[in-house]
Amino acid sequence: MNHKIVDDENLSEKWNAARYETITRGRAKNNGQGTLDNLRRNTVYIGCEFQEMNVFDPADITKESFAQWIVNLKEKPLGNSTIKKRVTTLKSILVANKLQEQLEFVSLWKSEKEIKEIRYWSIDELEAMNKTATNLFQDDKMKPRAIAHLIHSMMAPRISDVAKFRWDNFDFKKKQICFRATKNRKNCYQFLEERFIPIIRQYQSWVGNFDGGKEYLFPQSIIHRSGTTKRKLDCVTDKSIRKWLKEIRDVSFVNNEPVQKLPSHSFRHSLSMRYLNAGGSFENVALVLGDDIATLQEHYAELIPNKSQRMA
Repeated sequence: MNHKIVDDENLSEKWNAARYETITRGRAKNNGQGTLDNLRRNTVYIGCEFQEMNVFDPADITKESFAQWIVNLKEKPLGNSTIKKRVTTLKSILVANKLQEQLEFVSLWKSEKEIKEIRYWSIDELEAMNKTATNLFQDDKMKPRAIAHLIHSMMAPRISDVAKFRWDNFDFKKKQICFRATKNRKNCYQFLEERFIPIIRQYQSWVGNFDGGKEYLFPQSIIHRSGTTKRKLDCVTDKSIRKWLKEIRDVSFVNNEPVQKLPSHSFRHSLSMRYLNAGGSFENVALVLGDDIATLQEHYAELIPNKSQRMA
């Protein structure tokens, strides 16, 4: 996803000060890097949008200007989820700057209910991709691609976490993977599938011959690059992981039909639906994915019948 470049130089003195207080409060709360980046970006968007309505100080936001701001966001048009994130950030600005009067009427706003579309691969499709990955592993060029896929198949981490995976995240005696998610600092745990352990160990021996390979699963040295980069990287980028997963996906078939061309984030949906359909709890899924239980319930509760529904 390409994010629009933001420029806080266009903000008024009051909006810049409010933005600083909001980001400082986020750091004090020990927000993850992803959350802080969203605060930095969205506080600029919000400040510029209100300034376009001649509101140069968050303390001057009125019920009328807030309502007009929402109308303007819809006319851009922005999706409901984006508008919801904007309002959430505005609340953070108001809280950080102790603007209680504005916070009271902004907190009354409710987002429009969206019809959830959770797209995921079937078990047959996942197995087809697993088979592709294990077959292609014999080719040295494809080894990193195969391992990246198998990790996603087992525990569906976020792309940014996989790119930085270290070998000390693996406990081969306990047959477990454990790491802390960068986005929210939650610990994620998953058991290694027995059938994949020999492949992962073989890959560990192979990648250890590359610079950084004894520490990282995907050191930058395994990629032959032309040209130069602005800064030296220890491991591959998120872009590389996405590309590798797509390559495995695009040569996998079920009954001579290609698997669905879903984005890499669909591994998380696929694992969630697989666990929940098998009778697993939201707590089980949360432990693997590193998501809040409330977040999982919000996304999947309407798709998975609860115990009462199953009995009925």
